[in-house]
Amino acid sequence: MSAPIDSRNRPTNEGPLRQRWFLVSALFLVVVVLLGLLVVITTGDDGSDTQAKNPAASPSSPASAPPAATGSCPALKDTDATVPSAAPQGVEWTLFHTVALPSSEASGPAASDGDLRRCFAHTPTGALLAAAQISTRSMLAANWQQVWKRQTYGDAKEAQLKELTKQFGTAPLPQPEAGELGQFAGFHFITYSTDVAVIDLLTRFSDGSLRVNTASLRWNGGDWQYEVSATAQQRAVSSPEGFTSWGGV
Repeated sequence: MSAPIDSRNRPTNEGPLRQRWFLVSALFLVVVVLLGLLVVITTGDDGSDTQAKNPAASPSSPASAPPAATGSCPALKDTDATVPSAAPQGVEWTLFHTVALPSSEASGPAASDGDLRRCFAHTPTGALLAAAQISTRSMLAANWQQVWKRQTYGDAKEAQLKELTKQFGTAPLPQPEAGELGQFAGFHFITYSTDVAVIDLLTRFSDGSLRVNTASLRWNGGDWQYEVSATAQQRAVSSPEGFTSWGGV
C-alpha cells in the first residue's frame, strides 16, 4: 500500500492524528497507522441531513459471518435485477456532513437507526445505494461504530475497528469542512449476482481530480454489507470515461 493521500491529493507520511482527514474519496478513507503496523480503510456529528441538488475478486468470506443490520425491513418496490447502464431513476441526493448521498423510495434505504441507514433493495441499484451510504456513514455517522459492526465485514474489519476505537473511543470521528471531501461522480459495475456486488465508484474532488474505489458488497441477513479489506486500494483516473455519470452536486 502506498502512502496515504491528503485533501490536496499529495502523498504524505504523517500519522492519522497529525491530519484530520486523508481524503481518498467520499468512501472509506485510507489511513496508514503509525509505525506501519496496520492499514486502515475508512471513508461526529449533529445527526442532521440537509437537502442537496437534486473481472475482479469477489468479497472475501470470513470464517464466521458477522451479524447483519438488525430489525425487519419493509418490502421495497425495486425488484429489477438488471445492472443499470444509466443513472437510476427516482434517486434523491441529500447532504450528510458535506457529502451528497443517494436514496430512493423504491431501492432504499428504508429504515434508520440514528445516523445508520439500512434496508436496501436486493437489486443492483440497492447495492449501489448501499455502497455509497455505508462507506460514507462509517466515518461520518455519530453512531459510526454501529455502522461498522452491523454493516461491514471482511478480513480487516475487526483490526481496523479496534484501531479507530483506540484512537477516538466512541466519540464521533473528526468532521470534514466544506469542500474537503470528494463527491460521488459515477459508477461502473464489475460484477453482480444475488449474493455479491462489486462496483467501481468514481469520486470527484474540488480541484477536479478523479479517484476510483472498488466497493465489494455481499447480501447477508436481509441487507447489503460492505467489505473492509486490508488489500483495498484506490486509483487516480484522468477522465470519467467508462463510468456512468451519477452524483448529487
